[in-house]
Amino acid sequence: MDLGSLLLGLALLLLVAFIVVRPLIEGRRLDEAGPTPADDLLAAREEILAALRDLDFDHAMGKIADEDYAPQRAQLVARGVEVLKQLEKLERDDAIEQAIAARRKPRPARAKEAVGRAEAACPNCGRLTHPEDKFCARCGAKLPAAGGAAGSALRQ
Repeated sequence: MDLGSLLLGLALLLLVAFIVVRPLIEGRRLDEAGPTPADDLLAAREEILAALRDLDFDHAMGKIADEDYAPQRAQLVARGVEVLKQLEKLERDDAIEQAIAARRKPRPARAKEAVGRAEAACPNCGRLTHPEDKFCARCGAKLPAAGGAAGSALRQ
């Protein structure tokens, strides 16, 4: 064997080793987290629908007798109903989680509200507030009433 063959063999060996070891070193990525429960339920729904189509087709072709067809179809429909209920529960839970996340988001600061209106900014810390607020959400200081002395001082 000559030196070129040895180097080529070594290069191929390193390339194969890199390809084999790379997934082990990187581990599982977050975007490849695997199927979610909703994905599993959607796959089960598709399987049940396909089984129902096949059963209906086989019955129409005369391959399945009426006495066998009815209980099999009822069983598949019952499984389908269970899967759909679970999917609906997951969607409801997701909607609730989204509503909670939206509720927890801080209200965006609106600089336009603060212009010319004393009640829109806390006199203690400067945080923007809403006109109906009585206390600052950040520092807890009592806010001046609308149209009070602080409001007239800023307008001058």
